Amino acid sequence: MNKLRYALPTLALACWCSLSAADDDHLKARALVEVGSILPLEQILKRVAIDHPGHILEVEFELERGQYVYEIELVDKKGVVWELEYDAESGQLIEKEREE
Repeated sequence: MNKLRYALPTLALACWCSLSAADDDHLKARALVEVGSILPLEQILKRVAIDHPGHILEVEFELERGQYVYEIELVDKKGVVWELEYDAESGQLIEKEREE
C-alpha cells in the first residue's frame, strides 16, 4: 500500500509533464500556422486519407533535422500499423514506415 501511495504522485507528475510538452507543441504549431510557415494539420490529414487510408492512432508535431514534421501513426484496413512523416511546410510525404 505504501508503494502505491508514492507511485501515484510520481505517475501524476509524469502525466502532467507529458501533457505540458504536448501543449507546447500544439501552441508552437498553431503559431507557425498563423504566420503561414507550416500547413495546418487538417490539410495534412486530408493528404493522409488520400495517400494511405486508415484509422489514425496518433499524431505528433516535431522539429527533426531543422525541419518541422507531422508524424502520423495509423492502422490500415488489413490491421497493419504505419508511421507516416510529412513535411509540415510543404505537406509532402517524407517517409513511410511499416511498424513491426
